[in-house]
Amino acid sequence: MEKWRCGVLPKKKEPVKVEMTTAWELYQKEQNVKRLKTGTPIDELIGGGIREDEVIEFYGEFGAGKSQACFSLATIVEGNVVYIDCEYTFSPQRIKQIAQNRSLNPDEALQKIYVCQPQTTEEQACALNNIPPTVKPSLIIVDGVTTLFRAEYIGRENLAKKQGELRKHLSQLKEYARNNKTPTVITNQVYQNPDGTPFLPLDLRELACGGHTLYHSINNRIFIRKAQHGTRIACLVDSSEYPRQERPFIISAKGIEPLPEQKGEKGLMEGGGKVE
Repeated sequence: MEKWRCGVLPKKKEPVKVEMTTAWELYQKEQNVKRLKTGTPIDELIGGGIREDEVIEFYGEFGAGKSQACFSLATIVEGNVVYIDCEYTFSPQRIKQIAQNRSLNPDEALQKIYVCQPQTTEEQACALNNIPPTVKPSLIIVDGVTTLFRAEYIGRENLAKKQGELRKHLSQLKEYARNNKTPTVITNQVYQNPDGTPFLPLDLRELACGGHTLYHSINNRIFIRKAQHGTRIACLVDSSEYPRQERPFIISAKGIEPLPEQKGEKGLMEGGGKVE
């Protein structure tokens, strides 16, 4: 018979309560979800823009346009932005240029962006917990989400720990986005698929860093690649909601834009320009 210290019996474990809802109720709730628009054909890939409660990934090779997409979104969104710059590539000058060319106040654009440049994975993971209560971001960006993890956890002997810590960080981002209705964008690098052949599509030859941890954690994943004459191609490669498809866009003094013949009069944020 098991003995209890000091004769104190353990407390009876409370039953776990699990809430359930119908698919119809979830569907009705989905109709009220707001979306942050990029102002480019990328929006067509993901139902009109980035959901206010989701984490979306842009990945691709160096210079593909991942950070440019982040700079554009950080400039045009109304409200504060938390920009976690893991690669030290944030450019205030670029923000100012985008704002000026979009007829926005460059000083106001710079003042609303709160930049964090973590030096370790621990600092990166703690960034969300250190957002000042008065900031209440309308957008969170993590530029280079796997960079510090790859630098700290080197070798196959550290692979399991790296993937575990990365998985916790991604879960933290998803929970924050869901609880605070804050659209969140992460960018990621690629590596060459050792088993790839020239006959495979480019997104199967250049794989996103982070492996299955990212593949299973992020619902909408967009591969960005360079094309001719300065055009970029955004390809939705993985989503549980939308089919695989791709759209072109360009990078200009205004940030990311539709191709000249595709420009329209669409607004940048559904429902008045701000995620509430």
